[in-house]
Parts: sequence; C-alpha cells; structure tokens
Amino acid sequence: MSTKPSFMLDKPEPLIKHRLYSGRKLIVWEGRVKTSDIKGWVDNPRIELAKKGLVQKVGERALTQDEIADLMKNDPDVKLKDLRDDIIKNGLREPLTLSFEGKLLDGNRRFFAIIYALETMPITDSNRQDLETVHAYVLTQEATDEDEQNVLVEENFSASLKIEWPYYVKALKVMEAYESGLTPADIAKKFRWKKSDVQDTLKIHEIITDFITYATSPRDLSDDGGGGLELSELDAEIVAAKNYQFFNEAQKSFFNPLKTDIEFKIQFFKWIYEGKFSSFPEVRVAYNAWKNPEAKAVLMQPDPTAAKSAKAILDYNARIVRSTDEAVGRIDSFVKFLNEMSAAEMSKLPDASKEALEKALQMVIKMSRAAGR
Repeated sequence: MSTKPSFMLDKPEPLIKHRLYSGRKLIVWEGRVKTSDIKGWVDNPRIELAKKGLVQKVGERALTQDEIADLMKNDPDVKLKDLRDDIIKNGLREPLTLSFEGKLLDGNRRFFAIIYALETMPITDSNRQDLETVHAYVLTQEATDEDEQNVLVEENFSASLKIEWPYYVKALKVMEAYESGLTPADIAKKFRWKKSDVQDTLKIHEIITDFITYATSPRDLSDDGGGGLELSELDAEIVAAKNYQFFNEAQKSFFNPLKTDIEFKIQFFKWIYEGKFSSFPEVRVAYNAWKNPEAKAVLMQPDPTAAKSAKAILDYNARIVRSTDEAVGRIDSFVKFLNEMSAAEMSKLPDASKEALEKALQMVIKMSRAAGR
C-alpha cells in the first residue's frame, strides 16, 4: 500500500481513492491537511506578467508566497476578493489537489483566497478552524511528473466554473510545448485541445512575436514609418496579452497579408497599440479598409471611433453591391420572362398592364441615356 503523506492529518483517517484528471485515472489520498503546510504554486503562469513587473522592481530572485499572494489580491482578473468572500460564507466547496510533497497543483485561487480570508478574519472567529485545515486530494508517492501535469491541464485548459488561465498564458504554454519538439497533434493530445486550435494558437503567437519585435524597436524619425514604439519587453507583452483576442481575429481574417504586406502590418500594430479597435468586427475588416481609399482615410484618423466609421463605410458599400446584384438578377429574370411570352399571351394582358409596361420601358430608356449609355 502507498505511504500516507506525512502532512495529512490522522483524523479523519485519510482514504485511498481513484480520481480522473485530464482523462487519466490517478490514485490519490483524500483527507484533511493544515493550510499552513501547503506550498502555494508561486510559479503560477496566470499572473506571469505581473510577476515580471515585480521582478524588475526587486531584482532577479525567486518570489515568495506572500509576494505572489499580494499580486493575486491586486489583479482584478483573478477576482480573489470575490472568491475569499464566497469561501468565508460557504466554506471550501471543492478540495485542493496537492503533490505528495505538499505542492499545490489544483486550486491555486482557492488556496490564496483561504489565506486572504484567514488574514482578514478575527482570531476569535469560530469559522477560522474550518479554513485552518482543508479538504484535499494528495497524489501518491508513485505519481510522475506527467501525472502532475495532467492535474494542471485539467484545471487550466478544460472549461469549467473556475477562472482559466488567460489566453496569452495558454499560448505561451503551447509555444513551450512546440519549441520542446512536440507536434501540433502531440500538443492537442497533451492539453486536450483540437489540433486546429493548437495550429491557430501557433499562428497567433507568430503575429504577436512580430508585434513585440516591432514594439520594442527604437523610434527612428529618419524612417518614413517612424521606427518602432520603443516599449520595454514587459510593456509590449502587456499590450499583446490585453489584445490577444484581436490578434486572434487578425490571424483568422488576414494572416497572409500580415506576412506579405509589411506596410499594413506595421500600421496594424500601431492601431493595436493605440487602442483603435473596440470590437472583433472592426478588426475583421481592417485589411479591407486598408485597401479601400475612402475607408482607409477614415481609419487613419486619430478619432477613437475611426475603426467603427471605416467599418460603416465598408458595410454601406457592401449593401450597395448586394442591392445592385439583386436588381440585376430581377431584371434578368423579367427580361427572360418577356422573351418567353408569345404574341398571343401578350395580347391577352390587360390594357392597364400594357400601359404600365410601356411607361416603365420608356423610363428605363430615358435613365439609360441620361447615364451616357
């Protein structure tokens, strides 16, 4: 029988059971552990950019668990206060999952929310004891690194009620796997994604890499384009992470033009940095707007609604084309109808219909001459 983890409490007595993580059945211990014995996941990529910013301030060293807790408290996307309040009110609804050494694998937000709750609860609060020890699953001593990875994948790549990793962070994980030599098919299996999603992520990352290269380049007034944006790498990454879904829309709508039309690519990167777009449809038509002189002139304006106005121009032009095509189709059908009518059938038409037809034909002739036909 597997050895019980030393940090698990004896009461209630820990039990061995099977659990499914990322499609793989693992043997785990189920019981209670002291919150203070848990090693929080300080390498959590969810707050990777915030961690980079802190390292720039404190220097190259490992961040402490308390520092990670502070970052999570102050990150609005993590919503740690909301989770803390829910745990204080309702307790820990779902157990944490730990490695045999006590390292947190599943439930990072829940763990730090518990720490947050204990910091804010009075020592005399009778509910503290419900958070000073927590329900947990602990992997056995025989668990492999791959087993631990499966737990992480289940939490952060599978859709659930938990807050998943930001798309940018997931993309970095996909790129790490790709650069390690895994194929898109291997990565899809590893993260339980569709192969097409992995391929799209690689294309998005290719665009983002070009953006960061451009954004971190120095400004150059002697260059017609003005050079780069002269951002730090961290600031460029923050912009990329914030606009990840716009880059996703770009790879779906005009990936090839971004590789072949350098002038457009640079301008698109500037638009991203300037916050030109406020919706996916505005990004979707960016290249078509670039090729349309009227829409391009509007899109190049500093007006914050420029992208919306450029899209409106393209939409209007599309409606005109569609209405013209519809008119041509109706005329062709009517001409075919007339050509197929015999003289006998024509003679049977009411006089009012013949007069209306004659007037319509005269109007068409008159308008056509006025148009220079």
